[in-house]
Amino acid sequence: MRILSVILLAISLAGCERVGGFLFDRETPDLEEITLPDQRLARPVFVVLETDAVIVVMDDQVQCQGPSRGQAASGGGWTGTLTECPYRYTYAVQLAAGAPSGRIQLQEVFGPPLPPEDGEVPFRPLAAVIVTDSVGQSYRFETPEGF
Repeated sequence: MRILSVILLAISLAGCERVGGFLFDRETPDLEEITLPDQRLARPVFVVLETDAVIVVMDDQVQCQGPSRGQAASGGGWTGTLTECPYRYTYAVQLAAGAPSGRIQLQEVFGPPLPPEDGEVPFRPLAAVIVTDSVGQSYRFETPEGF
């Protein structure tokens, strides 16, 4: 019976702030010490260029769009920020003169372009899209055909 009384006394004292703070460590953490994890960065894995927009699919299957807003005809491309998705990545579309219109699937290019060998004409894709995430990592997608 005495053990039950001690347990009940301890439980009742735990609710009292003065005694509970003394007997039980219930210190609230300092809010400045709490750090939230970084927001996950998605990686673009699939890019399709259309006449008036670029469609970017991320590795988490989220689809983003980069509309041209009529800029495609002027200057051989356009730039902007992806919309219709939670990722506010920037993008740049580069179109060569005579690039085909319509739907074009682009392939990711890894690493920097290699310099051409002596006498070799450098490869220039018909279309390229560069997507840059929020920490500055760029991903380049281009047509396999070029001139």
